[in-house]
Amino acid sequence: MLFQQRLNPWSQLALLFGFCGVGIVLSSIITAIIGNVVLHVPLVTLADELMKPENVSVDRLLQVFTTFLVMALPAFLSTYAGGGNAMYRIGLRQRSGIMQLGIVVLMVFFGFMLGDALSELNRIIPLSADLEKTFKEMEDTYSNQVMAIASMKSFADYFTSLIVLAILPAIFEEMLFRGSLQQIMIGITRNAFLGIFITSVVFSAIHLSYYGFLPRLALGMMLGYIFYFSKNLWLSITAHFIQNAYTLTILFLYSREGKNPTDAFEESFPWYYGIAGAVVVVSLFLIFKKESARKLAIEAPITQEDHGELV
Repeated sequence: MLFQQRLNPWSQLALLFGFCGVGIVLSSIITAIIGNVVLHVPLVTLADELMKPENVSVDRLLQVFTTFLVMALPAFLSTYAGGGNAMYRIGLRQRSGIMQLGIVVLMVFFGFMLGDALSELNRIIPLSADLEKTFKEMEDTYSNQVMAIASMKSFADYFTSLIVLAILPAIFEEMLFRGSLQQIMIGITRNAFLGIFITSVVFSAIHLSYYGFLPRLALGMMLGYIFYFSKNLWLSITAHFIQNAYTLTILFLYSREGKNPTDAFEESFPWYYGIAGAVVVVSLFLIFKKESARKLAIEAPITQEDHGELV
């Protein structure tokens, strides 16, 4: 049975983009106010001011507000406008099984091997001198922003970073990309692979990191299929959180040992580790798909309360 939709996929996409646009405007206003009232600097110099270690708390707070206003809230509002129970449709009402969680954790672990190989592939793709210079500048800007926000001098900083930079972004981004955009794109293309692929391309591109494009594309595909098979956003949030937490943990450990945190990502696996990782991830997905189908089949029947008016 299907719930009665108030909007077609194209209308939902337009509404999602509209809400995201409003979120960008609101976050810009909030950023300008904080810069003027808290830091006492004009908007044009705010970005440089936020890079300073003494302003890291403000920078993190702005990241939370921005991500919520630009991603999470638009995802919920556009899903709510589409009809039915928004929390259920976006995937936040479902319960995870222990076996599902275990498989997801293993997929993320072996996904690191695949992602590392794709990162190396990304680096050896030939580029013109002008493009290489442009992408290198973008990469340096992105890395500097990440390092500024992820500055951790104590376990308290590390714990705070896990919440602000790992848990909350995982929830907010998954609400937008998997809970909302992916479902809309599958509805538009009428093809699960295309819908997940397009969403993953947008997910990777929005991070503005060329040299991390292929690994994030693969991560987006993995998160997309986790949600597609399970209909449970908490599982893709868990995988996303582990990915974020792993990066933060490596940065923290390197900082504690007095090493340059950026050196943590210079090490890489041999290319054949990537092939092995891909084989294991695909195998785990076959098990995950079967387990998710079994779990969905034994869950309580779909009710009118969950999905709105049934047809």
